[in-house]
Amino acid sequence: MKFLSLDPSLTNTGWAAGLIDNGQVIVREIGLIESPKGKAKQVRASSDTIARCRNTWQQVQELIDHFDPNVIFAETPTGSQSANGMKSYGATCQLLACLPVIPIEVTAEQVKVAATGKKTASKSDIIEWAFDLYPELDWFFHAGKLQGKNEHMADAIAAAYAGVKTSQFRQLASMFASV
Repeated sequence: MKFLSLDPSLTNTGWAAGLIDNGQVIVREIGLIESPKGKAKQVRASSDTIARCRNTWQQVQELIDHFDPNVIFAETPTGSQSANGMKSYGATCQLLACLPVIPIEVTAEQVKVAATGKKTASKSDIIEWAFDLYPELDWFFHAGKLQGKNEHMADAIAAAYAGVKTSQFRQLASMFASV
């Protein structure tokens, strides 16, 4: 079964793609969709946000077209503490709502537990876990060290690991097994 896994946000959307074989996640590729705030002055501030959302959506659609996944996993947001955070929350929810299949949603806590077994795992813990599993993938390095922006791709990998443990995935997998 082919999968695409997303850690979506307005600025950085991490993704992982690969196969699930007998419940085992096998990641083949990872990447990062970057949609930073524009530097040019816009007539409306919303114009920049719309352009960023469009950029992310177009790139996610290209991933779906390229990988043709049977299942999509996504770490879903749980809210925010600021107006900018809420803007990203809304953009993320809209992106997920527009996917061609309903994604299997996992929480940040499920992602942390799937990766490390701890609800309190740090971003660097999850990056190290994902890199240890898949050192051959295209990770970002600076001066020989893993960069912090790998967190988005590591979260996408962990979302797949969390997603295969859900009842929604078990139902989907049983449908595929009976075909």
